[in-house]
Amino acid sequence: MTDTWTLSEEEWLARMVRAYVGCSVLLTDESGKVLLLKASYRDQWQFPGGGMDPGEAPAQCAARELREETGLAAGRLRLLVVEWRDAIPDQGEHAHPAVQFMFDGGTVPAGAAVRLQAEEIADHGWFTPARAAALLHPAAARRLTGALEARRTGAAALLHSAGYVG
Repeated sequence: MTDTWTLSEEEWLARMVRAYVGCSVLLTDESGKVLLLKASYRDQWQFPGGGMDPGEAPAQCAARELREETGLAAGRLRLLVVEWRDAIPDQGEHAHPAVQFMFDGGTVPAGAAVRLQAEEIADHGWFTPARAAALLHPAAARRLTGALEARRTGAAALLHSAGYVG
């Protein structure tokens, strides 16, 4: 094995782990129901959120995605969950792990107007945590459980999941 101190900067950077980065928002209404979105390109429901743009910080990404997908403005976002997802081996050269940051978007008044992003979002709904968990990918349901616990306790959660898209 080559000692990393003898590598050129280019060789050292080539060995660094590359990861996809996504950010999402937990938003609830006054009765505790969770906002989920149904993307037009996916079978499962998901949280408001998406992939981070170059030069963007995680909270900025979460706020931008919430605004783009729902028309809702994020207040001060607080980190609830960081999820590390293993790479998906069958993605070949694109197989990289992913990091998902989930932020607390707080509570919105009942009946808050949601303006869906027509190009990506087919539907939305406010669901009890149990119903939301049933609609989400199992790993995203774990993220929901971790986020609700982190919201309650004030301590962010770190999760590790097998690779999946969603």
